[in-house]
Amino acid sequence: MALLILLVNLSSLGGVSAEEVAPDFTLIDVDGNAFSLADFRGTTVVLTFVATKVITCKTQVFILNNISRYFGDEVIIILIGINNETLWVGGNTEEQLQEFRDDCGFEGIVARDTEGVTDDYSVVYIPTTFIVDQDGYIRHKHVGVVQTDGSVLLEELQVIVPEFSATAILLFIMVTSALAVFVSARRHCQQDDLLL
Repeated sequence: MALLILLVNLSSLGGVSAEEVAPDFTLIDVDGNAFSLADFRGTTVVLTFVATKVITCKTQVFILNNISRYFGDEVIIILIGINNETLWVGGNTEEQLQEFRDDCGFEGIVARDTEGVTDDYSVVYIPTTFIVDQDGYIRHKHVGVVQTDGSVLLEELQVIVPEFSATAILLFIMVTSALAVFVSARRHCQQDDLLL
């Protein structure tokens, strides 16, 4: 039942939506550095709300890691750990978020929501991801894991980040697809007691 809820059509969720100005906020990241969304004006931002206890959040972060590798400094990725009073999964401590970051190999910004940002963005399910363009407008909103191969985010970012070429996106999709085939073949071979 919970999986079905994550696949709800965004038009039924209400709250902050695409083409609105992204609410600004100031937080302190898990390394003690203060930052604001406005600090990144002129750069595309992927903002994802997570909870360390939700396994799909870890899946989403692995996808974001791949996005980060291909876009480099052209895209800033921020993870916001929901606060203790938000949603039904409980909050995130600084230590839990640091451990989550390290476990996922995430190199972007990670911060705990201490200022009600989750509410400002009307987040009701996690992970929830927003793509904020260079002018501070929300261009896309995704509830749940955004397609496990990352192609949806790549296609959306390709439109927003003009320096990124379609060739690199195609290469990313091909490499990701080849990796998925390899993993599937390896599992199949292991089930048959073969080594790959």
